[in-house]
Amino acid sequence: SRELSLSRLTAVLESGRERVAILQRADGTVFKITGETKPWHIESFDGRKAVFSSADAGTVERLLDPGSPSTVKSGPTVDRARKPAVMQ
Repeated sequence: SRELSLSRLTAVLESGRERVAILQRADGTVFKITGETKPWHIESFDGRKAVFSSADAGTVERLLDPGSPSTVKSGPTVDRARKPAVMQ
């Protein structure tokens, strides 16, 4: 549960009743948790928060990382690099 609680939830993919959570460890490596993985599996996701459960370790909640690509709405993006810096 320590690894899970220290990881960032970067995306949750849903297709019908199937659900896959994509998480990133502190070292940058990525791992997936599905409804079938052991010991942890994804219990629920409400669009912002995922709940993972394990038979022996209870539950862990992770909020979707606001900086993740999966939370960016489609549409024109603002290129901040093109805006000149204001010097004072």
